[in-house]
Amino acid sequence: MTFLLVLPTVLALLTLGSHYFRYGLYPLSAVLVALLPLLLVKRRWVARLMQVVLCIAALDWVTVLNDIVKERVMEGQDYQKSVFILGGTALFTLVAAVLYQTPRLKRRYSSEPVTSRGI
Repeated sequence: MTFLLVLPTVLALLTLGSHYFRYGLYPLSAVLVALLPLLLVKRRWVARLMQVVLCIAALDWVTVLNDIVKERVMEGQDYQKSVFILGGTALFTLVAAVLYQTPRLKRRYSSEPVTSRGI
């Protein structure tokens, strides 16, 4: 069940990474892919980092949506499909961030680090 709650984060990061890759922003794509293994680390800061990254990603999608709508309106083209697709992508990304507030993920990412006791 935990995997299903984390899966939207994986999909959102990969989607944004592929968007950046398409436009030649390879370092940003690499950073997003490099964040994925962090999902295995059971620390509170990981959950907060993912939430911040996902919220910024959602804002990025809204910015892209705004740019595309402006461009299409200026060209007299249809823009409703773009609003639906990119708006849905932004919403999905925000939902992925909100999932870290569920009890199951709060438990998973609230583990304190195990400290070794001196022998």
